[in-house]
Amino acid sequence: MTLPLLTTEQFVTYFLNGLSRGMIIFLVASGLSLIFGLVGLINFAHGSMLALGGYGTYVLVGLVGSFWAGLAVSVLAVAALGLLLERTVLRDLYDEPLLGFLGTFGIGLVIQEAVAVYFGSQSLTVSSPFPGAISFLGVDYPAYRLLVIVVGAVVALGVGALLSRTRLGLEVHATANRQDTAEILGVDTSRVFTITFVLGTALAALAGALTAPITSISPTVGLGYMTTAFLVVIVGGMGSFKGSLVASLLAGQIIAFGWLVLSPTYVNIAIFVAAMVFILYKPRGFFGKPEVFE
Repeated sequence: MTLPLLTTEQFVTYFLNGLSRGMIIFLVASGLSLIFGLVGLINFAHGSMLALGGYGTYVLVGLVGSFWAGLAVSVLAVAALGLLLERTVLRDLYDEPLLGFLGTFGIGLVIQEAVAVYFGSQSLTVSSPFPGAISFLGVDYPAYRLLVIVVGAVVALGVGALLSRTRLGLEVHATANRQDTAEILGVDTSRVFTITFVLGTALAALAGALTAPITSISPTVGLGYMTTAFLVVIVGGMGSFKGSLVASLLAGQIIAFGWLVLSPTYVNIAIFVAAMVFILYKPRGFFGKPEVFE
């Protein structure tokens, strides 16, 4: 195996590819991390929410003709589904890790099969709202991928500000650290659980909607992202929003440049092995909370 020599333009192109993919991974992983960090639930239905976001955008673009309107309605619809599931099924499973795993796994499987029955197993595509290229850092790069990078950065800043600079953010941190104390101080922890779960679900749906014009969507589209997202959550630190961002961007670069010399399958294996080695030396990840492991 020989390492190819890259020109400056090629390096920038692969770097931007890694950045755009990293932002999609971040949207998936941050939702997982938020839900786990607050309620301790590993949501195996998260990938199915990503798929619903993609398929919802596909259907709505065909109906209304506007990608952005389709994206907005699709994300809101999937978030509403997350609200329904949290209120009716998952809330009673927060204190039961095994039942939570079985419940979310079952929900994800039902959604995946329902999508396959309705849409079929073939891949579908959504037309890019910005099909052209923009000259950026000396290269002509797809405008839509640049937009994905910008959207991911805006979401990261927005959710980060929400968690660190608002009353809701304080309530989330208080509930995650000491739920009983937070309740004594008047925090409606049930409401905080619901809002956090719905936000995490919306982030997954947004990832699915944004990735639809880049790659084709299928009933199992969320599985590939979920595998990487789980590793990102662990490496970044269980329950750490900042850790999810750092690890996602790193994973995106590894994937982009790894495809230069390896097939996608071997790149995924390399990411898995690298994550396992990292965790052996730093079990808490980049920014993991001690109480998760003690």
